[in-house]
Amino acid sequence: MSLNKTLCDLSARLRNGQNSRKLEIYLKRSKVCLNVLNILKEQGYIRGYIVEAEKIRVLLKYMSDKPVITDVNITPYKLYSTYISVNTLKNLTRKLKKTNKGLGLFILSTPKGILSDYQCILKNTGGQLLLKIV
Repeated sequence: MSLNKTLCDLSARLRNGQNSRKLEIYLKRSKVCLNVLNILKEQGYIRGYIVEAEKIRVLLKYMSDKPVITDVNITPYKLYSTYISVNTLKNLTRKLKKTNKGLGLFILSTPKGILSDYQCILKNTGGQLLLKIV
């Protein structure tokens, strides 16, 4: 599977699973999915995930009967192909947190691997924007 198709599948399954109040969803096993799920687990957006033979079982998280992840947006291909510097990322993160009551997360593909916006700022590296999670 190509990177874009894998991310589209991941975002659609997360969004649909949260909207239908499922406790767990299944994803096709890939390195990209594992890296993104690891970031989501570290940031507290999911309870965890279990790697099985050919699938990944994702345990979704809810707070006060409301889904933690309300929206997952995949970056359009034109934006995906452009490199975002650390300063631009700081401005984007500031705007996202202002408009969403302090919540929100960008996931980027960097030379140091797939990282969250916070990790990119700490490591002082930019990258290509993959996902926006609200």
